Amino acid sequence: MSGGRWNYNQCNLGYDMFPGCDVCYGLGDDKKSKYGNYTSSIKQARRLDPMEDKQMSELVFDVLCLIYSADWYKSGDTGEDLYRADVQFFKEKWLAQKPDQSVKAEIDKNIEEAREELYISFGVREEAKDD
Repeated sequence: MSGGRWNYNQCNLGYDMFPGCDVCYGLGDDKKSKYGNYTSSIKQARRLDPMEDKQMSELVFDVLCLIYSADWYKSGDTGEDLYRADVQFFKEKWLAQKPDQSVKAEIDKNIEEAREELYISFGVREEAKDD
């Protein structure tokens, strides 16, 4: 059947957001990847950076690829082993941190960014950060 479980929405969004990148299964393994170029596609996805945050752009591209992998597996075009390998790759790549660690790091980052924005808006010198 060649996929289609979700009307190819993941492919359409992927091609719109990441022109020239192939949304594919076989994440992290160019030998298993449908088009044999996951590595070059993920690099291009970061260069295109439609989310205006390279890490988020890479994450979105990987999510679309994972949905694609599920689509082909559920449609009977690939085996469960390939889909499960893609799930494992995704989890190792994106979910390696403990949730509370990543939340705390994100809070700290947002506080620092807010502090910098406030210093700028109040016209406070750069050295004020250390006060």
